[in-house]
Amino acid sequence: MNNQCLTEKYRPKKLSECVLPYRIKSKLEKWKNKMPMHLIFYGNAGTGKTSTAIALAKQLAENDYSIINASKDNSDNYINNYITRLMSGVSLYGGKRIIILDESDRLTENAQTSLRKPLEDYGHLCSVIFTNNYDHIIEPIKSRCFEFDFNIKQDEKDEFYKCLKRRLRTIIKKEDINISTKELNEIIKSSCPDIRKMVNQLELY
Repeated sequence: MNNQCLTEKYRPKKLSECVLPYRIKSKLEKWKNKMPMHLIFYGNAGTGKTSTAIALAKQLAENDYSIINASKDNSDNYINNYITRLMSGVSLYGGKRIIILDESDRLTENAQTSLRKPLEDYGHLCSVIFTNNYDHIIEPIKSRCFEFDFNIKQDEKDEFYKCLKRRLRTIIKKEDINISTKELNEIIKSSCPDIRKMVNQLELY
């Protein structure tokens, strides 16, 4: 019996499965085969930052990507003794290694400062994706990255809802979930834009 929760079972495996506004997805699709040096994904909880980072990593460096919980491993010692070494190594699989620093707004200021030079020195070997909910990333890091705001803008809502409904209906169909259109709309209305929360609520049906 598979007891895997729906959020993990249906975590996107490729960029095309991610629920994203066009301004983000179009750029990432364009860059997919020539990954820029480093990225920052920021926005409210549940908006798909980590899922997008993982999907991108799986497509571009399936056998050579790492996910670091930066809310736990956030000291300058950890950066200097582990992350920098990971960044400086040549991938055995060709192409770039990808490192995801999840919840990177929890990195100490000293840890972020320690990353500045490695981001420049090893950008040809490794791409770092920072994901965070709050704006606690220092300016020298931001200046070395492309930033993406995952919060949904007012003029993106219609497009986002259509993409979101398609994704949720795919899960509903595959899991044979008995839910009415009215109930689905209520979940979306009460939880948007927290995609993770919406998928979790499908577990109740």
